[in-house]
Amino acid sequence: MKQLLLLLLLISSVGCKEAQETSTTVYNDNVESQLTANKNILSTDKIFPQDFLGAYKGKLNITTSRGKESIPMEFHLLETTDSLNYQYKIFYGEERSERAYNLKKTHNPNLYLVDENNGIVLETAYADQTLFSTYEVMGNLLNCTEVFHDDYMEFMITMARVQDTSMTGNEESAIVKNYPLSVMQKAVLFKE
Repeated sequence: MKQLLLLLLLISSVGCKEAQETSTTVYNDNVESQLTANKNILSTDKIFPQDFLGAYKGKLNITTSRGKESIPMEFHLLETTDSLNYQYKIFYGEERSERAYNLKKTHNPNLYLVDENNGIVLETAYADQTLFSTYEVMGNLLNCTEVFHDDYMEFMITMARVQDTSMTGNEESAIVKNYPLSVMQKAVLFKE
């Protein structure tokens, strides 16, 4: 988590305040055509995580106010000898910088824990073949989604700096806090 946060902070610390064009990410034609050809409707008969174990590879697209960049990314979700724990590894860049975590089942079949093996444990909810998590760290609010399909997964992290929060509305309508995005990381990773 610290290394992932460092990557996010390095990207956002160069004066980026709000991401431009964060609502869309442009994939190269090859990835777009593969997605179109392989688009699967989410199936409710899949069992998580057993039906989605494997290694997934692709490109991570990083969007900030400075522009866009792409780096190689891998995600591995693998069995262990403990039926309640799974290897949950992420590799970034050409150097394959590894984040070796564990995904742990809880008593609730829709709640998992991502143990970073350094004292940090993130709660993540599961629904519709998707893992969802939101957490705040070092003044940054992060949202993460991981959508699993039969032969690929979609990975996205968005980050907003809490200090950039603005408020709108009133007591009659409701008070609303805005968190403008400063970084978006999005990847489509294909199962090998």
